[in-house]
Amino acid sequence: MTKDSIAIKELVLNNWSYKESKTTEWKQSRKDVSTTEIHADLLNNKEIPDPFIDRNERDVQWIGERDWEYKAEFQVSAESRSLSNHELVFEGLDTFATVYLNEEEILKTDNMFREYRVDVKDHLNYVGSNTLRILFISALHTARSYEKEHGKFKCFNGETSRLQVRKAQYHFGWDWGPVLITCGPYKPVKLISYNAQILDAYVQVDVDIEKQIAKVNSVVELSVSKSEKLTLEVSSPSGEIIKTISQSVDGKQVSDKFSIENPELWFPFTHGKQPLYEFKYTLNNQVITKKVGFRKVELVQETFEEQPGSSFYFKVNSVPVYATGSNWIPAHSFQTLLKNSDYTELLQLAVDGHQNMIRIWGGGYYESDLFYELCDKLGILIWHDFMFACGQYPGYPAFIETVSEEIIHQLKRLRNHCSIAIYAGNNEDYQVAEEFKLEWDPEDKSGDYSKTSFPARTLYENVFPKLVGQYCPEIPYHPGSPWGGNGTADKTIGDLHQWNVWHGNQEKYQDWYKLGGRFISEFGMEALPSRKTFEACITDPEEFYPQSQTVDHHNKADGFERRLALYVIENIKVQGLDFDSWIYATQLMQAECLGYAYRCWRREWRGNGKRYTGGAIVWQINDCWPVTSWSIIDYYKRPKLAYYSVKRESKPISLGMYRNEIKHTNEAALPVSNAGPPHDYSPVDYTIDIWGSSSKTEDQHAVLLVEIYNIATGDKIESFSKDVTLKGNSSTEVVESYPISNSIPVVVHSRFVSKHDGSIIASAADWPQPIKYLKFPSINIEHSVFDDYITLSTNKPVKGIEIILESDLFLDDNGFDLFPGDIKEIEVKGLKKSDKVQIRYYH
Repeated sequence: MTKDSIAIKELVLNNWSYKESKTTEWKQSRKDVSTTEIHADLLNNKEIPDPFIDRNERDVQWIGERDWEYKAEFQVSAESRSLSNHELVFEGLDTFATVYLNEEEILKTDNMFREYRVDVKDHLNYVGSNTLRILFISALHTARSYEKEHGKFKCFNGETSRLQVRKAQYHFGWDWGPVLITCGPYKPVKLISYNAQILDAYVQVDVDIEKQIAKVNSVVELSVSKSEKLTLEVSSPSGEIIKTISQSVDGKQVSDKFSIENPELWFPFTHGKQPLYEFKYTLNNQVITKKVGFRKVELVQETFEEQPGSSFYFKVNSVPVYATGSNWIPAHSFQTLLKNSDYTELLQLAVDGHQNMIRIWGGGYYESDLFYELCDKLGILIWHDFMFACGQYPGYPAFIETVSEEIIHQLKRLRNHCSIAIYAGNNEDYQVAEEFKLEWDPEDKSGDYSKTSFPARTLYENVFPKLVGQYCPEIPYHPGSPWGGNGTADKTIGDLHQWNVWHGNQEKYQDWYKLGGRFISEFGMEALPSRKTFEACITDPEEFYPQSQTVDHHNKADGFERRLALYVIENIKVQGLDFDSWIYATQLMQAECLGYAYRCWRREWRGNGKRYTGGAIVWQINDCWPVTSWSIIDYYKRPKLAYYSVKRESKPISLGMYRNEIKHTNEAALPVSNAGPPHDYSPVDYTIDIWGSSSKTEDQHAVLLVEIYNIATGDKIESFSKDVTLKGNSSTEVVESYPISNSIPVVVHSRFVSKHDGSIIASAADWPQPIKYLKFPSINIEHSVFDDYITLSTNKPVKGIEIILESDLFLDDNGFDLFPGDIKEIEVKGLKKSDKVQIRYYH
């Protein structure tokens, strides 16, 4: 093999060893891994207890206060020696690292989100072995030293020193996560030897929807020392080669522009297919492949005729898309312990739950390549925060410089992913500015805020939008989340984090409709995970009760004892406080809470010119360890009942109902002591509104069937039907202010059924609130278990049926209501007829 025919050779370092810096004994890291971090290695070698178990987190805090070293040995192959250039590429070092090659210092790092490249041609041993040693200085101690130098800033969550360092902020502890400040080569380290190299390939696509043309600009960055042949092959989603370009290149960049007529367009899975074109670049023996979806994404902020403010929603290929989804936090406290299956299973759960948008939250990290590839493939839109969260970040020149390099690297790494729909500058940093009364003059457009008490505004409003415009101009940019209008709580402009349920005013969740906005990018409610999850992280059976010290340790939310109890006691009848009943009560309450939110806000997607709410993104979909949190899927990927509530409300067609209360207040009849509830004895009437919400592009003809039951007896007392046309990509009001009984408690059960075959399109039930007051008759639920499915039926209306399996199989539905005459079939792939199935329900 000749020197010219090789052109490039890549070696990924693995088989790391590690030690505490002040000691001399090197220990074997996890075998055959190219990425690792110190907690993972100490745990693997049984040097520490598992911090996820019991209260062990407290006993491993010393790790983040020590300095650690990693080393790896490697040889330069005979093939590589003949090449002209040799670079070490560090895709991610966490965080403060001094790197030595054969005991010569070659690099210092201060940012875990950046890639570093070092020319090591003059430092390598070309015969014999080479030793790469990396000293990781305690990020905690470094952050505190930076804080002494630059001043103490304000933040929510974690200690204030975290703001000084470019490290995943949740490592310092959050209200759902432990304090585990790790370090290590958490992304690959590569030796790249080359004569010619493709450094980057960017496929910029401008889709002209009207003309049905995709205008492509293929931009390739190169490092070549002489003229080389570069070949580009473009393949259609079906695999047919539709474009080939071969050319000689001798510069740093080459650009090729061409058009593809009648392109197959990429859509979120709720609105279409996910075709991906393949761009294959070949430079001698180096091959780089990019999978690219052709799409046009727009953030629409248009004024209304009938309401103040402006819209906030996304169009994909000129089609308005109502965003229904979840916030994503890191899926593990130690990223290198995540497996590919963790990503595939969690994101498939999002798709199975009809969630078409994931928001990557700004306190974690820029996700793995696989994450974005899966979102492209599955059709999940990504709202992407930059990695700033809940803080008053610095703005001095060195900080601006390293952050700018971070953003450039990440934008270039991610810009070929069609799933990314928006970049946001930060998470809740403008709320911090409001909370602590920092200097923030919205009228000041100077772009340099370094002399104010809100210096990072220079990043959010000057540096970031320029970089996004330069490196991926087709992606919308938003200065923060929440952001827009008259402050971050403005419900008429921009996006909103609605935490007046749980936090803030602790409003009743039945009033979510009053708390909506143009786009709700955060809201949520806590619930305990399943008993299985507690059994996996608590070893003492005597701790299995709701108020135990270990159960409380696995809940990091400030004031959770009062807030969780408040919402349960306000809404759910709790008889006794055994562990299983409390788990069920919290999960049912969370499911009811989130169902109200999704249902009420989706109603405000009222069609062109009236898209008053553009999406709802719940906090949060996942956990980073076993914990009681706002997640709808716990750390072990077990869906809570709320997952299914969100799934039902996010279906392509959903049925919404809301019970209106009309008081007839007679001031003269009020008692003298009246001060409002509970002394307001005014007569009350109830009416019901019924509507449909559709993400389908075409209208749907259906029949509405309504049944009203006396809850106390379980008897049906009224029914009616109505032909309806559900407007495409809109909500449709179907029944307005229909009177229902105010003398007895009634539940209204409604269904949209197909006019063609009578199949159920969507169904829902509206129960009197709060449901803790309800009294039920004797209920008989029958269920049968078959291979891959379960059937259920009931003689009376029943609330909140939960199916409990011994094995962790995915249930197609759970936590649902059931009514007489219905046979509910639940798909459970992998279920055997002989498997044990338990049923519990609200009574």
